[in-house]
Amino acid sequence: MVSLVEWAARRLIIIIVTTGTVSVIGGLVIGRYVVPDNGSNGPDTASVAPQTSPSATPPGVTPTLVPSPKPSSQPANTAATTSVPGVPTRINEFGIPVGYPHTEAGAVSACANYDRAYGNPANRTPSRVKDVFKSMALPEEADRLANTVISIDKENAKYFKLNSLQSPAVNWIGRVTGYTVRSYRNDEANITLWGLVGIGLYGNPDPRLAPHEGWGTDNCQVVWSSGDWKLKDASDGPWTPAITERAAESFRDFLLVGAGQ
Repeated sequence: MVSLVEWAARRLIIIIVTTGTVSVIGGLVIGRYVVPDNGSNGPDTASVAPQTSPSATPPGVTPTLVPSPKPSSQPANTAATTSVPGVPTRINEFGIPVGYPHTEAGAVSACANYDRAYGNPANRTPSRVKDVFKSMALPEEADRLANTVISIDKENAKYFKLNSLQSPAVNWIGRVTGYTVRSYRNDEANITLWGLVGIGLYGNPDPRLAPHEGWGTDNCQVVWSSGDWKLKDASDGPWTPAITERAAESFRDFLLVGAGQ
């Protein structure tokens, strides 16, 4: 059976891996409600994480985000210039890339792919979300993170007057586009993910409920445990910067490993 890395190497890159610039789409919906607060006029869209979209990738292959390789001073014909940092080695039972290298790029890739995993509405149902977190988070933190998601989603569904955010009436799409490394040690990394999110109800005439879009950030903390980067904490950052702001230039890009045919 062809490995994830071997398969991705033959195609356009889709695993979220770091380049030195990692593109990640923002929004965990961890800790932030869609319900307006602080006098805002509409739903806060920055907290909704990206959901996995249909792709043309072969069955069993999961697109993965990795940081873009940093510029190299070595000649272009050397092997080092073609290597992709942060690539995971396997996919777990929930389709989540795991098995990251014990490097900064590995930590960034882990945050990006974990963010995308728990931002996928299909992974956020009460019957599934706890097992999803147990597959990628520290054992002692998994239930706390899952219960936060369940609570937030329940309140947001109530705001939209729905039984569930998994309703086909919901526009819930996110795209991770960038990252910054707030801190990195050998056994711990704190990463900020930045990107675009859309949230709302398709065709709803109420401007408070109709789909909104916005740029925002998520904070991710991973620690090295049991031979892999494990999620320790996740929280929402500010609903800024927009891509038109100079501050947006501070985020680095991601590679998408595994895209294309």
